[in-house]
Amino acid sequence: MDMQKTAREIGLFETGINLSKVCNSADVIQKVGASMPLPDEDIANRVPQIAAWLHGFGKSKYMFLTPEIALIEEMTKLSNQEEVIIAIPCDLEGEAKERLRNNLPRGIEVTILEEPYFPQSFFPGNGLMVVCGYSAGGRPMVLPDTYRMVEHYSGFLGKKMFISYKELETAARYDGWLEVSQQRLSTKWRRES
Repeated sequence: MDMQKTAREIGLFETGINLSKVCNSADVIQKVGASMPLPDEDIANRVPQIAAWLHGFGKSKYMFLTPEIALIEEMTKLSNQEEVIIAIPCDLEGEAKERLRNNLPRGIEVTILEEPYFPQSFFPGNGLMVVCGYSAGGRPMVLPDTYRMVEHYSGFLGKKMFISYKELETAARYDGWLEVSQQRLSTKWRRES
């Protein structure tokens, strides 16, 4: 059970929602809890709040550095005027790319952009970048692919949002996760938002 691979293909929030249904299992706690923080039970309730928060910035283009299917689906309920761009790693397996294309949310314009390309007509005035991971003692932690894309797209001068699917009080670092510099991100979503 490679949950980091699953999160890479469907996003941290969709993975978290699916895991929250079985988080009481000792087997899940042992296998998943070793590679990433287990989500809170109320993660599904927070997704609409996060989508509304993102929508509140009034942008017409949102570029996700992870394929956050659950968040994008929730955004379709708020408006279908925006465009969502999902940047995917250049080394994502062909089958995973095909599964992602087949599972894109309907009701909103969603495009797939393969790294290292930059989206057309994506400017600070009309777009924002969304980076998802977990927070460890206030430090933003992301998967290696996401880290690489944050660095690659660092030239974007608009808002770069960090959204935690899980906020840990301690500075726990799970194997394979990397800390993103606070200077690379402009705004963080907090549960009390």
